[in-house]
Amino acid sequence: MWLLRWQTRAALANLTQSQRWWIGIGLLLFSGLLIFVGLTLRPDLSALRLNAPLPDAALPLLALGLVVLWTMMVAAAVNAALAALFTRGDMTLLLHSPIAPRTVLASRALGVALSAGVSVALLMVPLLAAAAVLGVWRAMGLLGWWLAAAVLAACVGLWLTLGLVRILGVQRTRTVSAVLGSLIGAAVFLAFQLPNMLRLSGQDRGADRLNPVFDFLAGLRLSSGSLLALPVQAAWSEPGPLLALLGAAALCLMVTVMALTRLFVLGAQTSQERATARPPRRTAARPLRFRTARTATLLKEWRLIWRDPALLSRTLLQLLYLLPLLAPALRGGNLAATVGVGVVLLTSNLAVSLAQLTLNAEDAPDLLRSAPRSPAALRRDKWLAASLPPLGLGLIGLTLLAFRGQAQAAAIDVPLLLLGVGGSALMVLWQPLPTRRADLFKRQNTAPFWLTILTLVFQAALAGTAYLLNAGQWWGLGTLAVALAALAIAYGERRSDAT
Repeated sequence: MWLLRWQTRAALANLTQSQRWWIGIGLLLFSGLLIFVGLTLRPDLSALRLNAPLPDAALPLLALGLVVLWTMMVAAAVNAALAALFTRGDMTLLLHSPIAPRTVLASRALGVALSAGVSVALLMVPLLAAAAVLGVWRAMGLLGWWLAAAVLAACVGLWLTLGLVRILGVQRTRTVSAVLGSLIGAAVFLAFQLPNMLRLSGQDRGADRLNPVFDFLAGLRLSSGSLLALPVQAAWSEPGPLLALLGAAALCLMVTVMALTRLFVLGAQTSQERATARPPRRTAARPLRFRTARTATLLKEWRLIWRDPALLSRTLLQLLYLLPLLAPALRGGNLAATVGVGVVLLTSNLAVSLAQLTLNAEDAPDLLRSAPRSPAALRRDKWLAASLPPLGLGLIGLTLLAFRGQAQAAAIDVPLLLLGVGGSALMVLWQPLPTRRADLFKRQNTAPFWLTILTLVFQAALAGTAYLLNAGQWWGLGTLAVALAALAIAYGERRSDAT
């Protein structure tokens, strides 16, 4: 119990005080909204049998939703297992203590289950509050499902983590888990956007393309006695399935702890060994080639970004969110205004993320100060390194739009793309926030609140301009003036000499 208590405190210590306040306020507001909706609808729903057993037709869709939530738990469990077993740095002390390694692993497994459950609990609390107001007592079974799913996700996370550490090592496993977590989040978003991506303007062919998906779900035909329907029935407070699911989770936890204890000890010992045991690999000498100062700076920044897949995955994740907005251009739909909004808005957001990597996340600032180049020129080159990749991606999207017969819309969007990418990166340039690359995405290293609001206003105004001009509304020039005004305010408050 002592180990579990400290494991829980360590898991919650990752949240700052402000983050805890914002999470609490968000839960209260969202729960209050759902409770208000529930109180409003309760008289109209009083005649329905809300606590009746679930029909077989609803089982496949609900099962799919639970699978999505459990997948999010597994991704969180892998990250929590890495932190609990290999990152925290206390495993050597615990393994040399009188406590049995199996006890240490069991306490860490329960802590990982707690961390995995918290990632989904934020979505469940408002739903449970609304269900309680409506009198749907069967929905309280979600608590039992949540407990069992968190334990099962922790078991899967421990198997994956220890297996990957055994094969790849701690650092590469951390990178793989970060990339997989980002991809899972993007996959969930794209799955919900699939109907919009397949729908053609003015036609029903998108619905025809979705028919195989719904036919597959309907073809599962989960009945009340099916093993695949057991999690759904457990979440709906069916006593037998709920007890069976909880028992299976407890049994899986015991088997996992017993089976992984030796691998856990071996992995913890291996992670403490110095990598100097392996001699450095010698590479063939290559002739020296001197490039211009600007070219050398650009290549250096792009190499640093490319060599850090974890940060790269978090930064380039926005490209996956660009796919639903580019789908109309690839299909030739008459949605040029929507595509222009997506290209301008998301490439400018990507420029901000890359500018934070190139301009703010510098691990060797003293080395750059000693370089035979002025700091202002170096920061201008870093700004260019952040602007060129999103600019190239945006031009590719607009080129596809032009090839689909929307050349005029693409011509309108090009200057807005240039302004959005360059201006967004300039806002980061004018308000430097030096930090370590590893700490870039931590909350205490975020930009000032007023700059965040100003950046959002700038990007939203440009997106509005793209939509209005492509729709033939020339008063969209007014929103362009708002964007230029926001950029001028940021320039007036600049703190960097790289102008």
